Amino acid sequence: MLARLLCGLLALAGLGASTSACAVEATADDPTEDDVQEVKVDTSTPESRAQYDANVAFALAYSARCAMPDDGAPRVLVTGYGRFGSITNNATGRIVSALVPTARYPETTPAAPGTIDPPDAQVSVGVTTLELPDVGRVHVCGMVLPVSWDLAAILVSREIAAIEPSLVIMNGVAQARQPLWLELGAVNEASGDDSSGLTPSRVSGQPRAKIIGTAATTEHARGNLLAWEAVRTAVDAARDAQARDVEGASVFGDVLRSGAVYARFPRANTYLCNNVTYVTGYLMDHPERTVRLLQASRAVRGKPNDVRVRLGVDMSRTPRVFFHWPSGLAEHHHGAGAAVLRAAIGAQLAATARGESVRGDAMTPTPGGP
Repeated sequence: MLARLLCGLLALAGLGASTSACAVEATADDPTEDDVQEVKVDTSTPESRAQYDANVAFALAYSARCAMPDDGAPRVLVTGYGRFGSITNNATGRIVSALVPTARYPETTPAAPGTIDPPDAQVSVGVTTLELPDVGRVHVCGMVLPVSWDLAAILVSREIAAIEPSLVIMNGVAQARQPLWLELGAVNEASGDDSSGLTPSRVSGQPRAKIIGTAATTEHARGNLLAWEAVRTAVDAARDAQARDVEGASVFGDVLRSGAVYARFPRANTYLCNNVTYVTGYLMDHPERTVRLLQASRAVRGKPNDVRVRLGVDMSRTPRVFFHWPSGLAEHHHGAGAAVLRAAIGAQLAATARGESVRGDAMTPTPGGP
């Protein structure tokens, strides 16, 4: 309560840097009756509560790390994930690290059962500057995120608030071999997700819950914002140029098949990737609106039981998208994947200058998509 009051006083006085100083806060209010409409994080055991407390503490202490020159060049945020479950190498984290070498892939191992898996060790952030055709100099921040419900979205929001990017590209993995799925949007739904140590808690009597309970029903399905055809064309060309890349016994074109396709939207995609995409898009479109994330399924008196997040800058016209990559790129072809990302960044920034970005909708998915 004190933190919220302080933020309000700073804002009234014109002293609160809305993009950072009050972007994330916790509440330690007394436990109240659960809001069955919003997803909770399962904190029903002592072990899960300990992990929850560690994640909340990290979220609250996190300071933006994307330090970029203020020289007028476009700024781009690109995210991928680190390990989860039995997957030590995540293709997206490796590709992001290849694109932004200073965002080194976190070489960590899962914590022993019943112990805390430190979230800070699973985060890596770095910055590089690219020279792209038809665009010129571009500053790119790469983030390798922990596979952890709501925490990943909170970290993304902090970097967006700090750098106000011209483009946000989020990345995750799907099937072992597939085309690159361009996700047209995300849905305000969550279901059980066992990909991380903390999982969404199913709401009694409901198969799914809302990610953001205060979102209007008209915003159940949120389209991403992109110059879809320009990006798809660039991805296809870059993939074809790298298709014969061979590493070991692996051929890039055999893993990333047939370039890019539009992923059906909306669809029942209610796991962590959808969580990050929906929260990020919602915050970008609703400046100064606070949302509750990391809500504990069992509130503990005197401790933070949620984290409240907002962006203090209007990013509603900023392109954003989620790419699903083949998980089979975990061991090989990271440079080829980075070349595809470079092409997508260049195509979108050039299209932004031409005013070509549109919201994703239920456009007909191309063959091979989900």
